[in-house]
Amino acid sequence: MTPRQLHRPLALASVLALAATTVLSGTTAATASPGGDGEVLSASNGTNTLRFASGETLTVAQVIDGASWSPDGSRLIYSDSGGQIVTIRFDDASNHFIVSPYIMAPPEDTIVDRRDPSYRGNGVEAVWAGKEAGRPWRLEVQRAVSGNAPTTLSPQDGRHYLRPDAGPGDLVVYQTQAGGADAPSGRSDVGIYDPRLGFRTIVENASNPAISPDGTRVAFIRADGNGRNQVWAADIDGDNVSPVTSNAANHDHPAWSPIGRTIAFSQDNGVATAPADGSAAGNPSVVAGLSGVPAYQPRRRDTVARLTGQNRHTTAVAVSQSHWASVADGADARQAAGSVVLSRSDLYADALGGGALAAAKQGPLLLTPPDALDDATRTEIQRILAPGRTVYLLGSPGALSVNVETQVRALGYQVERLAGQDRYTTSIAIANEIDPTPDLVLTATGADFPDALAAGAAAGAHNLPGSERSAVVVLTKDYVLTPETKSYLDALPGYPAIYGIGLQASIATRPYRRTEIIGKNRFETAWYTAWFFFGATPYVGVATGWDWPDALAGGALMGTIGSPLLLTRGTDPNLSTEVEWYLDENSATVHTGLVFGGPSVVSADQQTRVGSRISGPGGFDQRENVTDLGISGAVVPAVGAGGAGRQPTTGAPELRTPEQAEALAAELKERTRR
Repeated sequence: MTPRQLHRPLALASVLALAATTVLSGTTAATASPGGDGEVLSASNGTNTLRFASGETLTVAQVIDGASWSPDGSRLIYSDSGGQIVTIRFDDASNHFIVSPYIMAPPEDTIVDRRDPSYRGNGVEAVWAGKEAGRPWRLEVQRAVSGNAPTTLSPQDGRHYLRPDAGPGDLVVYQTQAGGADAPSGRSDVGIYDPRLGFRTIVENASNPAISPDGTRVAFIRADGNGRNQVWAADIDGDNVSPVTSNAANHDHPAWSPIGRTIAFSQDNGVATAPADGSAAGNPSVVAGLSGVPAYQPRRRDTVARLTGQNRHTTAVAVSQSHWASVADGADARQAAGSVVLSRSDLYADALGGGALAAAKQGPLLLTPPDALDDATRTEIQRILAPGRTVYLLGSPGALSVNVETQVRALGYQVERLAGQDRYTTSIAIANEIDPTPDLVLTATGADFPDALAAGAAAGAHNLPGSERSAVVVLTKDYVLTPETKSYLDALPGYPAIYGIGLQASIATRPYRRTEIIGKNRFETAWYTAWFFFGATPYVGVATGWDWPDALAGGALMGTIGSPLLLTRGTDPNLSTEVEWYLDENSATVHTGLVFGGPSVVSADQQTRVGSRISGPGGFDQRENVTDLGISGAVVPAVGAGGAGRQPTTGAPELRTPEQAEALAAELKERTRR
């Protein structure tokens, strides 16, 4: 069975959506060539076929309503006939996922109609309008992959909020109206949501807005003096209103081109375009063969970067150099390290909890031989860490010698050694340093490394400064708990969420109320861990699952930037199917793939395939050991000024809550069903 054949049932495996799912069928891939602005125009007209200006088509089994594109053009997002939000890949209509839950709870068994989806910011989130019987239309925002729950963005003030369009960052424009609970009526206005300012009306007597790519302008529909609906544009504060169209036709559904020079719109029964500055308002250009709701497909290039050195020590240094600022360079705008975590480079036993620790202490995980400090590691510590800061040593003097400790102290650093009698008690010591009372405990076998490394990135993403929850990794002795680990779990106050990552840890923690995350092998377990804990992320890390050093250093970085670590069969020419599946579902959100280690551990073909899976028709750039990837420290989402509850911030790690994870347990089991 091919990966794609397996992919289709996986896409349908939403516990909340199974009853309403219709299988989407694939056709010839859409391969439209760029048009005038180097941007491709498409349109959806309520049929099951999306048409491009070039004449190419993309056909699915259900209707495509109100479609729009991800920022890199890799995925189309739309509403189907059942009011579900669906995404498909630009070159494979069978590669589809249902994003929105079909049932809203509470109350249970309430069908929600969702319409007009739009990717937000860099594509990590999507916003749409949703309603159920007896309630007004509202704006919902959600991480743009399956398995998430939407958050209500708009105020619950009795008004209808509909036809949203998302802009850069967290900006959203929308149409708002009064009316009864089930139908809007009366004058429609255009408003904007800005997290800093909340919700406000910017243009009265206007409808169906679209925000410009740079967030400075808004296009909208308003009747002219002759009773025709025209396209207008204004500054984002509503000033400087000017016509984009003025011809004898009716217009609707404006859409900005990705570079902001042109606006497309429906014109009577077709689609036309006009310059955004109004210079051809009386004579828009008709686009032959298109009708319905227009949408431009962007051509953003994504990135896949390999971080590698001559050996495991210098690979860890390359990983550190990709993110952490040079302490002596005041102009270095990258994130400043608060510490360094140092592990022995010949054995993994004491290091498996180190990735979560590195994210919590805001620094890299570096490697050294047990008897003396590696020269490249020494240089990197001095580059990123100010004297007086702390270097954490993992393991007893039998793991990292007193000589290593002495050498680190001689450089002017504080040293804190985290050690136990064995790898299991060392993991507990590391966990207590992160948080003596963690909210989440991820357990993984200490008899092997893969499950713990995937868990480390997930736990680390919870430990960022300002996070609402903390997480640790503790080790099981394969299928059993050591007495010390059992005592640790028994003594934890409250009811922390416990997860068994992999079969061994899940069996070992069976006496506890824990959630199982089990794949049929290390690669699948890493994939499930990524899907389970991360809602959607702009980055993804890939390392070989056959060895541990590159994944250890890489996983620490991924936790720090709030993104998952996937494991691949690195020496194979083809990308592991588990990695491909994750990248397929997240291609709209991931703009940078990080490959850890050289071509001898993760092949050049696999690096290329990572780029191909995350990117759209604009393609991707391959890079190596760069320090300008734009990776910043992850920012914890804050509460939006105008919405209800905790509002996601674009680009930040939106991690699933323990309650969401518990609800997803059944869906994970459905995904594992073959």
